[in-house]
Amino acid sequence: MPSLANDPRHQKLVGVLTPLLRRACPPDAGGYGGAYELRLLPSEAEGLGGVPLIRSAMRKAARELGWSKLQTYGSVSATVALAGVLDQREVPKEFAAAVERYKMAQMRDAAEAVSRRLTSGTPHAARGSVFVTAQEFRAAFDAADDA
Repeated sequence: MPSLANDPRHQKLVGVLTPLLRRACPPDAGGYGGAYELRLLPSEAEGLGGVPLIRSAMRKAARELGWSKLQTYGSVSATVALAGVLDQREVPKEFAAAVERYKMAQMRDAAEAVSRRLTSGTPHAARGSVFVTAQEFRAAFDAADDA
């Protein structure tokens, strides 16, 4: 099997994913505690080279950010292709509170989005949600075509 890293789509994905992964890190946490999940249509993922290529690009982008201990995951069903990466480095004490505040804010935002959905009957996208993440990824990937 040829190396995924030699595929030109891999290089483009790494270039697109690196800043998105950087933005997924909690502010004031020194680059620790990042996580990124991408949900696409299976046909979109296939057009990008498939979930294995996307996972490989996520791994390389994360390593470029210094995530020396990480986990990637991915799967494809009839309706969704899922790929993600988690920074699993131990968070130094000086950044632990910032990471914890960020995680708590994410959970609060998700709970508020669900509450608004139940109250109003319409979806409300929260920053960092899988819907917003996919839209940001698509926009960054399309912009890389123009560059």
